[in-house]
Amino acid sequence: MSEYTKLTNYKKEDFLEVEILKVLQKKKQSMTRPQLAQYLVTNIDAIPNGSLKYVKAKKTGNEYQPFMRQLSFALTSPSKAQLIVHPKRGITELTELGKNINPNDSRYIHQLVIKGWHSSK
Repeated sequence: MSEYTKLTNYKKEDFLEVEILKVLQKKKQSMTRPQLAQYLVTNIDAIPNGSLKYVKAKKTGNEYQPFMRQLSFALTSPSKAQLIVHPKRGITELTELGKNINPNDSRYIHQLVIKGWHSSK
């Protein structure tokens, strides 16, 4: 795995999608986005420890966390593929399919994601 910071945004999302599935399968409970983010940054070597730092937007001057934006985008595809659900705002948990899927089977996950995106149109 190449260093996370050198990946394109698309590849970062793909990477995070798989890691989210792994974390939720390991924890066997629902998690909030901040809990997911903290766990990923703390426990995944490829993600730099400083990823949760705030940066200032050039246009508005508002502070935000780029990693949290990437995490939000990375949660969309597994949701479309019906691998995860959001029973409440900000809460993520696995579906039965998500509990039983092999997170390393990227081809099958990709097929589910594509099917999910097409059926939501």
